[in-house]
Amino acid sequence: MDPELGRRLVAAGWFLHGVWDLAHLLLARLCGVVARTFAEWCAVVDVLLAVELVVLR
Repeated sequence: MDPELGRRLVAAGWFLHGVWDLAHLLLARLCGVVARTFAEWCAVVDVLLAVELVVLR
């Protein structure tokens, strides 16, 4: 696999995981499966990692 393509696929995975964390954050009020602070923290970290992989490299 082309390294550039691989890096972008990993970045997409990190970004989508951040979206998944945001869904947990929004649903935490309804079902409370994940602590809100953990979902917030994880969403921010995931999106920042995705941005770093695409923009800063």
